[in-house]
Amino acid sequence: MTDKLTVFNQDIIPVYTTEDGRRVVIGRELHERLKIGTPYDKWFPRMCEYGFSEDNDFSTFLSESTGGRPATDHLLTLEMAKEVSMIQRSPEGHAIRQKLIALETNVSELSPELRYLIKIEIEQKQQAKALEDMNRKLDDTCELIALDPTSWRKETQGLISRISDKLGGFEHIRDVHEEIYKLVDLRGGVNLKRRLENKKARLAMEGAPKTTIKNLNRLDVIGDDKKLIEIYVHIVKQMAAKYQVAINEKGAVSGTS
Repeated sequence: MTDKLTVFNQDIIPVYTTEDGRRVVIGRELHERLKIGTPYDKWFPRMCEYGFSEDNDFSTFLSESTGGRPATDHLLTLEMAKEVSMIQRSPEGHAIRQKLIALETNVSELSPELRYLIKIEIEQKQQAKALEDMNRKLDDTCELIALDPTSWRKETQGLISRISDKLGGFEHIRDVHEEIYKLVDLRGGVNLKRRLENKKARLAMEGAPKTTIKNLNRLDVIGDDKKLIEIYVHIVKQMAAKYQVAINEKGAVSGTS
């Protein structure tokens, strides 16, 4: 299996390229670089309990024998490697995750198909940058929106309701939410849906009530990460400025025409 891989990068954690152009990390090498004390054969199944599945997130192979019995190993997608690194909540995990995020932007050797997908992502970032520039201009004519960091959920939901009103009514609120979540994924380098699945799996393992787990949503995931809260609030502010949703003299959210 490993003889079909080519080394793409070895800084902090070895990253390989498969024959079909995918970037992967070897499970036992990640386990070693993360400095995990638990044996790999026990540690890896625990990681899979966070919602990762074979063929989608990893593939299994037997490592080359050095005279003894071949050991079971795995090829992990960069997305899984990032999530697993984050789960460890350690300096090593943070460093590896940041490196993997950076490597995803290196397109010098990617296939034409993957380059096209990255081109689309770059265009989305450019559009987000253009939106940010436009909002700076709107600040001259639209009062700056100030949100209390202790009540960010309630106040952003109020803004989102006003934005949906500007678009024609409450039936647009779902679309507004989805657009915001996509921008959070893009700017934060995360996958909110995957994190939500992992959070539900983790709480289920801890014995949380089924109703609690069922009611979880992507806002709960954002609330777990201070950086994501900042990104989310900033995006809502931008959208509010775009649709000219401002604050009136009494401090209440209002729409301007």
